[in-house]
Amino acid sequence: MTLVEKLLAKASGNAYVRPGEVVFAQVDLALSHDAVAGPVATTFYKHYGQEAKLWDAQRVVLVADHFIQVNDIRNDQKANVMYQEMVDFAKEQGCHLFDIVSPGEAAGICHVLLPEKGFVRPGMIIAGTDSHTCTYGALGAFSTGVGTTDMANIYAMGDMWIRVPPTLVFELSGTLPPHISAKDIILFILGQIGCAGGTSKVMEFRGSILEQMPYDERLTLANMAIECGAICGLIVPDDTTRDYVRSRSDQEFEEFVGDADAEYEKVYKFDLSNLEPQVARPPKPDQVVPISQIEETPITKAFIGSCTGGKLYDLAQAAEVLQNHRVADGVNLFIVPASVEIREKAEALGYMDIFTQAGAKILKSGCGACINSGLGVLNKEETGVYATNRNFKGRSGDPTGKNYLASPRTVAISAVKGKISHNLD
Repeated sequence: MTLVEKLLAKASGNAYVRPGEVVFAQVDLALSHDAVAGPVATTFYKHYGQEAKLWDAQRVVLVADHFIQVNDIRNDQKANVMYQEMVDFAKEQGCHLFDIVSPGEAAGICHVLLPEKGFVRPGMIIAGTDSHTCTYGALGAFSTGVGTTDMANIYAMGDMWIRVPPTLVFELSGTLPPHISAKDIILFILGQIGCAGGTSKVMEFRGSILEQMPYDERLTLANMAIECGAICGLIVPDDTTRDYVRSRSDQEFEEFVGDADAEYEKVYKFDLSNLEPQVARPPKPDQVVPISQIEETPITKAFIGSCTGGKLYDLAQAAEVLQNHRVADGVNLFIVPASVEIREKAEALGYMDIFTQAGAKILKSGCGACINSGLGVLNKEETGVYATNRNFKGRSGDPTGKNYLASPRTVAISAVKGKISHNLD
């Protein structure tokens, strides 16, 4: 069996599963956030009764992160209602709640926060009412997004039905050129296979490149598997995984690895030794070209943040660029640490001082402009370059705006140059 088949076989109590079979898998962790938790609670009570209780309150985590920044700018009644419904449900059920830590600020974006707080470990089955739940596969867990009704069932029963997915393997070899990051790699892959290339499949990342990657960067690969249509991005646990997990949790975990004779739908092999910085043109994440092929593109906005672009390694890339440089006139650069812990570490490392001196605007932790919520969104006819994961029309602002996707380093350089660029000279 493949890695995902082993994970789902164990979770469903089967000795063997194969792609296409439907199984009921026991869930180890269920996640929701302020944009969806209220509707899930309503569905849960509707179908299981007003006195219904969670199957295991200690396995349910709710996070305020999606629309809280909107209320830092204006009082949005709908956002307030959704947030309050989540808080009320958490209090009624006694589950984990990561609430607002200050006006308009999250403890962290859920996909960065949960591993940070020790909730994610290898071998787990994780479901979340958010498509980027696939991120946790970076730690050797099977994690996937589910809908409102499925999550209501998980709340009550602790299991979910799933069709066992086939696996696409991505063998990433070579030595990364200087300043090439995981964001460049996953954009390159998107350009190769397209937004539908992994639909309903698992993307398993392997190879010597992975050994060179810190934990933060692995999250980026897994996070954007959904942009390829995949339901999970998986990485087999190694010492980097173990060291991180053990630094965050003292709970035991079980590791799995695919069998040597497992069957895969397809194996892609990419030598990345000569990879250029990659940029996704609007309006889709798979409209990817090497940056040398991007025409002269002036920008007015630049954004470094989100679950895929606001981690400590991402901020380190930006700080290296911005030290002793200034953001170009007419450009607004927004930087959003993905959690309070990341912000505090960035402050201790001096990154925040560098950002401030460069003229960047540092925002409070949360999803923000990535989901068209808060400062940093595109206005009419604006062009921006974002270290986020999606650039669909209207995703991060006005539908007439143009959003290019790139690595945090490329975004920072572009902010200094006033146009999309990878060269400070």
